[in-house]
Amino acid sequence: MHIGAKGVPVSGAGRLALLPAASHDFAQIFKKYEYMKFVLPVFFLFFSVGMAFTQSISEPQKHIFGTEVYFDFGLYDLRPDADSTLRELVGFLENKSDFSIKITAHTDFVGSNSANMTLSENRAKAVKQYLVEKGIPEAVIETAVYGESKPKAPNDTEEGRQLNRRATIDVFKKIPLVMLEARILDEDSGQPLEADFVIHTKTTRDTLHVDTSGLIRLPVPLNAIVGIDIYAKCYFFKTVMLRATPEEIAKLKFDLRKAEPGKAMDIENLYFVGNQDVLLPKSEPELPKILKFMELNDCLQIEIAGHVNVPNAPPVREGSWEFQLSEKRAQRVANYLLEHGISPDRITAKGYGNWEMKFPNAILESQQAQNRRVEIRIREGSADCLCSKYFEKKN
Repeated sequence: MHIGAKGVPVSGAGRLALLPAASHDFAQIFKKYEYMKFVLPVFFLFFSVGMAFTQSISEPQKHIFGTEVYFDFGLYDLRPDADSTLRELVGFLENKSDFSIKITAHTDFVGSNSANMTLSENRAKAVKQYLVEKGIPEAVIETAVYGESKPKAPNDTEEGRQLNRRATIDVFKKIPLVMLEARILDEDSGQPLEADFVIHTKTTRDTLHVDTSGLIRLPVPLNAIVGIDIYAKCYFFKTVMLRATPEEIAKLKFDLRKAEPGKAMDIENLYFVGNQDVLLPKSEPELPKILKFMELNDCLQIEIAGHVNVPNAPPVREGSWEFQLSEKRAQRVANYLLEHGISPDRITAKGYGNWEMKFPNAILESQQAQNRRVEIRIREGSADCLCSKYFEKKN
């Protein structure tokens, strides 16, 4: 039996019991398409933004393989091209262990929602059954069905609807975890500090609040390159990069320096294009860290001090090209803060040329790099604003 009136059973292997009448297909497609043209962009925007905030640094899996198989209209039996695709997947998994598989099945939007959910469920089962019959353990396979709710392509053409009649198969490798343990301490007293702890890898980012114990313990992927940024009120922030090995991340200690008048910190990893005041792309993530420091310490006043590397030479004159470059680099950082809402009366930018090099006779590149730097210097502020008042209250 072929497609009949809506609600009439359709016979044949792999066919759904409920499908719309062919005479109604194009009217139904047009009606749904006009609706989805508006709804889908809003849905995908919401979904994408949501995902950005739900990633976890301790996600224990890595995506290692992905593929798709496609189905004929109203069917869930595997086509010859699907058989070939799945054979390739089975070959990839040969001799592999500690993996999991997720199958997600979909339909086009012809038919009722409930019928399409049933069809996508049957498609997922067909793929799963194939893999199990080829020796893949059923316990490692997870299925999810979406019916017509997550189209890959617009449903207003046959080509688009064919792309939507699909099942995706993703393979994940379980990643071993290692425990990161750290204490956040006052550099002078050794007392534990309450702080915000931002930890990120190449693909994930988490922010955690550390209580007054100053202690944090969390699992991270073994051997991952991990970045850590630490912020505490009235302290300079700290940035650390390390590899997550048991030896390197066990019982770490992070000492933070008080942000008091007269004290300064270098802004690490802040690099400029040679002889210009243009930041290298890899250094752009450093600017939001300075902004967070200023927002957390919402009345501290700072000087942004710029320096250049002109070693083995007398001090450059004020107004020289080198001196102006140090001023421009400091102003570049100040402009970022001003553009993001920090009050102008809290910031000054000043260049120092080569007057305050850390290595006046620098020879090594590492020494010259430390000469080319931008600092945050804490200025005297109003009495109510100074961190000394904050520390008095804590004590």
